[in-house]
Amino acid sequence: MNLILTWIKGARWRMSLSHCAEGLLIQAPATLVTRDVWFGALAVVVWYWSRKKLEAEIAAEHPGQTHVDTWTRGWLPWQWDAYMVLDVVLPAASSFLIAALVHALLVAR
Repeated sequence: MNLILTWIKGARWRMSLSHCAEGLLIQAPATLVTRDVWFGALAVVVWYWSRKKLEAEIAAEHPGQTHVDTWTRGWLPWQWDAYMVLDVVLPAASSFLIAALVHALLVAR
């Protein structure tokens, strides 16, 4: 496990890539509960999008400001840095690919 963590820490894009594996921990239960592969994929996008929104808010805070002062920041990807966008795009792409494959397998059955 230490080798994997060391590899992930070696480059920032690898952290974004690791979100694909983490996304399965969101996608699998959401899919099983709703019995909808697309809902599971959407749950991954919502999870990571909301995390980036929060990161943008925290980054925008200055001394003396509250959440009320920063709630408008970070809603859209062009308000994020490139790695924040990658943190959403990679798990979104992998989760929708998995959903499409599972859907294709279920339809072919």
